[in-house]
Amino acid sequence: MMRRVVTVAAMLVFAATAIPMQPVARAGAGSTQLTFTVWTFAVDTIKENINRFQTRVPNVTVNLTDYNWGQYNDTIVANFVGGSTVPDILYSSDHWLQQWAAAGWIAPLDDYFPQARELAKSFAPYAVEGMTYKGKLYGFPYYADPMAFMYNAAVLRQAGFGAPPQTWAEVLEQAKAIKAKGLVQYPIGFGFSLDEPFSIETVISMVYSEGGNLFDKDLNPAFDRAGSAMVKTIEWVREALRAGVMNPESLQWDGVQAGNAMKGGTQVFFITRASGLWELNNPQFSKQAGNFQLAFMPGATHETVGFVRFYAMSSNVPRRGKEALDAAWQFLNYFGGPGPDNNYPVVRRWALDFGLGFAQLPLFKDKDIRASFGRWVNVERLESIGQKHAKVKQGLTPWFAQWDVFARAELQKAYLGQQTAQQTVKNLASKWNELRRR
Repeated sequence: MMRRVVTVAAMLVFAATAIPMQPVARAGAGSTQLTFTVWTFAVDTIKENINRFQTRVPNVTVNLTDYNWGQYNDTIVANFVGGSTVPDILYSSDHWLQQWAAAGWIAPLDDYFPQARELAKSFAPYAVEGMTYKGKLYGFPYYADPMAFMYNAAVLRQAGFGAPPQTWAEVLEQAKAIKAKGLVQYPIGFGFSLDEPFSIETVISMVYSEGGNLFDKDLNPAFDRAGSAMVKTIEWVREALRAGVMNPESLQWDGVQAGNAMKGGTQVFFITRASGLWELNNPQFSKQAGNFQLAFMPGATHETVGFVRFYAMSSNVPRRGKEALDAAWQFLNYFGGPGPDNNYPVVRRWALDFGLGFAQLPLFKDKDIRASFGRWVNVERLESIGQKHAKVKQGLTPWFAQWDVFARAELQKAYLGQQTAQQTVKNLASKWNELRRR
């Protein structure tokens, strides 16, 4: 898992076989039991975190189960629908919140823990929005990150540029100069594979960066208008491919492969999760370590997508009563909040040991985190992007995932010149409206 640039994305996305786990520690007399379900990533670390929690809060015993990411949502949904093996606490995502909350499978935290809403004021706004459904808060962040534009500063200097591009036109200009000087054949490379889950985040980030919107406040498509930011984004990708400055393999690459090109020095510009720089600038994994810098997303506004993965509480917990609710609050506060000692024990550990992004803003003042992150990223810029420029994905609905898969294929046709940008956005709007009517 710790071998490639989207390792931390692979951490959260591509995992191993589903393995139900036994209780991490033996229950003590009178202990309240909680079941906790996660996707498979760093399970040994999760078990250590549970053991530390149980030492600090000995009246709660946690039973852990993990499932492969690829089957995670389907497995959880099947469990909820079937009414069996429903966990008390579980990992969730902004992608699934609407479906899970609308079905009543997970419970709004602020209905049971008034202090949750106050604590949420210390989270990045995009993360709060990504955990909110119909005005209710449904989680505490496990991992949160903005999508970010990054570049190889050493190659830019060789090409005579003293600063990263500020607009998408400048990205093309710099890429063409780099290619003309014979420094890199394909300076731009994105992960646009049909199977790449972050490809839609890349596209939406580019739309946001130009001040565009996908939908209006009533979830009607706004991207299908002539000259929309989505149309301009599609046309930009087509031009980058036509000019020979974007690697044509981008259409088959996932983020891992695009990241490997960055690490190998055969690519200069890339969009991925901001915390992807943790590996790009790590000499253990990258030949170009130390050369990569974080930039604001090129464009008129520099806005970008921010996403969140979070701890949710199933509706099973309130049905179990006060003791279960008390145990759940202690767990949520320890794993996603400041914990009993106000030191964010679990979030801080993920950040220091794995470079995971976080939404708990007080941690930007943590000396150890600033020193650790400062070895691979401009911390002030990362903080600014997360607080001022990151926005939750628009259109997060129960049908968004199905539309996303359709959108990837339609965008590929446009990139390949098989249909115009305007026809593509028309098809995307038609599919969206079809899905929402079902």
